[in-house]
Amino acid sequence: MRTLTDLRADLLAGPFRITPDRLLTVAESGTVRSARGPRNGHLELAYKAVVIVTDWTGDPRTLLWWVTDWIQRHAPAAAPDAVSFVSDILDHTRADLELRIDLTETVRAVPTPDGVAIDREPDPDAQALDMAALFPGIPDGGASDGGS
Repeated sequence: MRTLTDLRADLLAGPFRITPDRLLTVAESGTVRSARGPRNGHLELAYKAVVIVTDWTGDPRTLLWWVTDWIQRHAPAAAPDAVSFVSDILDHTRADLELRIDLTETVRAVPTPDGVAIDREPDPDAQALDMAALFPGIPDGGASDGGS
């Protein structure tokens, strides 16, 4: 659950002054997908990341925007609706926020002299593809000529 660990670290280091005692992160409902066969060196982990921030004093939408922006940069394979939330309004200035985020990670196992090293593969990012390099004749995405 390296992606969740990275999100936790970024929330603690971010501009919100969230302290470790006000941040709970849990991976729940996890599944492991692995193709069978002797040459398979990968696993796909899929889980619901639960991020709870207690005594949040800012606008909850700010945290939601920040997390979705973080996901676009660090987990680009996540679905557009990967984040859901619950907010417990404590008073006029504070709320407890629970974010639920559908995440997947691809894990690679690499044989080493001492056994196996586990590493994370980066998420595929369709927006990062250079379509012109893949398809040299494709238009550059500019304005349409209006015709069909």
